[in-house]
Amino acid sequence: MSFLRGSGAANAQPAYVPEYTGLRIQTSTNGVPIPILYGVNKISFNLIWQGGFFANPQYTKTSSGGKGGHSSSQVSGYQYYTALILGLCEGPVTTVSQTWAGTSVGIPGDLSLSFFSGATPQTPWSFLSAYYSSQSLPYGGLAYLSAPQFYLGTDATLPSLTFEVYGFLSSATTSAVVNGYDADPALVIQDFLTSSQYGVGFPPASIDTTTLLGASGDSSYQTYCRAAGLALSPAIVNQETASSIVTRWLRLTNTAAIWSGGKLKFLPYGDTSITGTLHGGGSITFNSNVSPIYNLTDDDFVHDDDNDPVQITRSDPVTARNWQTMEIAQRSVAYSSVPIEAWDQNAIELYGRRKGSTITAHEICDPAVAQISLQLILQRDLNIRNAYAFKLSFEYCLLEPMDIVTLTDAGLGLNSFPVRITSIEEDDAGLLSVTAEDFLIGSAMAAIYQVPISNGVGYDSGVAAAAVNPPIIFEPGPSLTDETSQVWIAISGGNAGVADPNWGGAIVNISLDNATYGQIGTAKAPTRQGVLTATLAAPFGGNPDTTNTLAVSLAESGGALASVSNLDAHSGVTLSIVDQELLAYAAATLTGSNAYNLTYLERGLYGTTAAAHSAGAPFARLDDAIFKYDLPPACIGVKLYFKFQSFNIWGEAIENISTCAVYTYTPTGAGYEGPVASALAVGSSLDYGLASASINETDDFGLASDSSVTIIDLGLASA
Repeated sequence: MSFLRGSGAANAQPAYVPEYTGLRIQTSTNGVPIPILYGVNKISFNLIWQGGFFANPQYTKTSSGGKGGHSSSQVSGYQYYTALILGLCEGPVTTVSQTWAGTSVGIPGDLSLSFFSGATPQTPWSFLSAYYSSQSLPYGGLAYLSAPQFYLGTDATLPSLTFEVYGFLSSATTSAVVNGYDADPALVIQDFLTSSQYGVGFPPASIDTTTLLGASGDSSYQTYCRAAGLALSPAIVNQETASSIVTRWLRLTNTAAIWSGGKLKFLPYGDTSITGTLHGGGSITFNSNVSPIYNLTDDDFVHDDDNDPVQITRSDPVTARNWQTMEIAQRSVAYSSVPIEAWDQNAIELYGRRKGSTITAHEICDPAVAQISLQLILQRDLNIRNAYAFKLSFEYCLLEPMDIVTLTDAGLGLNSFPVRITSIEEDDAGLLSVTAEDFLIGSAMAAIYQVPISNGVGYDSGVAAAAVNPPIIFEPGPSLTDETSQVWIAISGGNAGVADPNWGGAIVNISLDNATYGQIGTAKAPTRQGVLTATLAAPFGGNPDTTNTLAVSLAESGGALASVSNLDAHSGVTLSIVDQELLAYAAATLTGSNAYNLTYLERGLYGTTAAAHSAGAPFARLDDAIFKYDLPPACIGVKLYFKFQSFNIWGEAIENISTCAVYTYTPTGAGYEGPVASALAVGSSLDYGLASASINETDDFGLASDSSVTIIDLGLASA
């Protein structure tokens, strides 16, 4: 995992005026709330300090042509750096594990960022203390990241950064008992309400801890969430009332909060005993408390005139939502927004699909947790449809919301029918007005079944690409280059003979001294290159060679080949190179993964020699992916050094040039065709006079020992 970084870093202000004179950023805001994060989630930052902005010049090598040509450098741009502090959230938190710069994934160290947990007290950043002592603050209680020389690229812009933070209650040994990441909702609510640093300020003594916290075998909220597999990772980043936050959390965990007897109680809707498996091992059991408190009959109700003592409000089942969708921030795909769905097929077939509004629940980052939560919401909304209203005398004053009672009313056909109390109001006469809802055993237990879950669209555009495979470097004859001297290079990327699917291309650099390199172009796609898997014999006769088979493997580049017509092969449509022989093929038969047998061969094309080649000889298909470099005349006969900086398919994560392998090649100028060769090639008659006459035209054909790349047939000596 890496980011696109500049090469080197300066420690002094340059003596020139760069294009930008300050950091370009729009994410530093005054007066915003400090986020609060529980569990593990992704948050952004707020720039809280910046200074020490500076720039480094970048040079491009230029050269003059001709023999004895020299090179020089000129400023082509700048790389910018700054010191900064990025505020994250309330602390102390555990760590920052991942960093996203746009779609590039890494760790804080990739960006030279140091982590401060937000402890109280907290030691000030040593860089500020040393160089900006008047601005050196400890920022106690604030988790932040800092960098003394943060790379801003070539346009002085701070990139879009987000961070995966292990916040409060994220330790698997204390509260992350469901999946090792998310926090225990009971502990989250307790901390949110009572924390003296950032909490609501709710008196701890006013919380009924026996209903909030508990252990295996009881009916507490904590035990219910752990047994049911419910956990949250809330990131509170915007201003919102505490009541709406807690209400949302309780809905997602199928629980109600009531105020009774001077205490805030938390009572799950769970109506069935559940045994769940803890993340750290072992099991936990929730025992539901669903025993009716009273069995109410006509003798218990307070009658009002001639009305039935129990009033029922029925909802139309046709309007009930039988399809629910929840949007979560799925951790496994970089916290992308992913929809989770739950539905009741029976209700859909009876009444048609009735889709509810999407529930936004970015507190949930685990699809398994989301499926349980959403199933409980669906079942409650679908099955709890009737409301009951009745009055009781003051002797029933011990009743409270969430209690279960049974109703018997002959006029309504109710016989010990269980209902759950939702509210109780007392009037001036001491009468209790009670409202209740259906209580159907099993409707508050989520059915556990496998459902399709989206994998989202998360990807890492900063993933490092493999280094290049050994390239094939050669000079084609003038007939392929329009009489321009060129060097052609076949380039692809892979590891140990296996193609890297993330390899997108390479920056091609050249040097005359293996010390100073300059960029001469970019290869933007992998060449279909590989090796021979069997010996290729020299042809027995002329073209086409229908006797021999060219067996190749393109595994190192992941290339694929296709068959063409015999005429296309004769025309060189499938032009390829093996060692220094140019050839073409007609039939490509797949023999294995990226392996082919090539037949109907046109050998020794464009003046090259048709020869035998051993297994392991390099092969490349010469198509538009070949990198072509116009060779300056001054470089002919000079040893050249090449380095290829790989980058990924998103054009990012450019390989550091210092780690690139060096490849050498000494060009012969084979693609250059002088006046003598040009005249001979077209059959012109040449008479250069006597050997003693002065020379007026010359061609340099190299050494007699050099391999020939172009053959000119001058006819018979007797002609």
